[in-house]
Amino acid sequence: MNKLKIIYITFAVLVAMSFMAGQANGALIGVSGPPSTGAGSGGGGLAAIWAAPTDALDNFVTTTQMRGFNEAQGVLTTVAHAVDGGSIAAGTLVDSHMIFLNSLGSNALKHYSVVWTFDNPIIGVMSDIGGTMEAASSFELGNPLTNYTVTFAGSGPAAPFSNRGLEAYPQDWYTILTPYTLEVNMYVTEPGDWMRVVTQVPVPGAVLLGMLGLSVAGVKLRKHA
Repeated sequence: MNKLKIIYITFAVLVAMSFMAGQANGALIGVSGPPSTGAGSGGGGLAAIWAAPTDALDNFVTTTQMRGFNEAQGVLTTVAHAVDGGSIAAGTLVDSHMIFLNSLGSNALKHYSVVWTFDNPIIGVMSDIGGTMEAASSFELGNPLTNYTVTFAGSGPAAPFSNRGLEAYPQDWYTILTPYTLEVNMYVTEPGDWMRVVTQVPVPGAVLLGMLGLSVAGVKLRKHA
C-alpha cells in the first residue's frame, strides 16, 4: 500500500509540474514590423507586447500602435468555441491572446505588416466584425485579471458591438504565415479593432511518461501481491 501511495504522489507531482511549465510558456514571444502611421493620432510607434490591461473596453485602453497581450493560459475548454471558418472543440488544451489597435477618439490610425510570434501553434482566430466570437468566449479565454464586460462612465460598450473586430480587406486583414506566426493589418478611426488568437498547448511529455511509469509499476505490484 505504501509503495502504491508513493507512485500516485509521484505521478501527481509530474502532472502538476508539466502543466505549470506549459502554462508559463504559453505566450506571445515576439513582434516585428514597421511603425504605425496616422495624422493627429500619435502614430509612429512600434507594435509591442503588453501585460494584460485592467480593461479591454473600447474607450478605456487607447494606443498609438498595435498591442498584444496574453489572456487565459493552459485552459482545457469546457465548450466548443467558434473561430473564423470553424471551431475549437471542447476538451482542447489552449492558450489565448489578444491583439488590438485603438486610437484616441476618432483619430485615424493605421498599422500594417505587423508579425506576431507565438510559442505554440495557432489553431483559431476570432476576428468577426462585431466581436461576437470574442465576447462569447471571454468567460473562459479572457485574462482573469482583465474586465471585458462591466462598463462604466466613459468606458464605451463591452463586446460585441459594431466594428469591434476586423472590417473587410483592404481596410483590415490578417494572414497566418506559419503555424507560429501571424501577420496583422489594422486601420481604425472609431471604434478600435480587437481580435483573439488561440494557440494549442502540446500534451506535456512528462504526463505521458508518468502515466507509462504508473502503468508499469501497477503491473509489478499486482504480480507481487
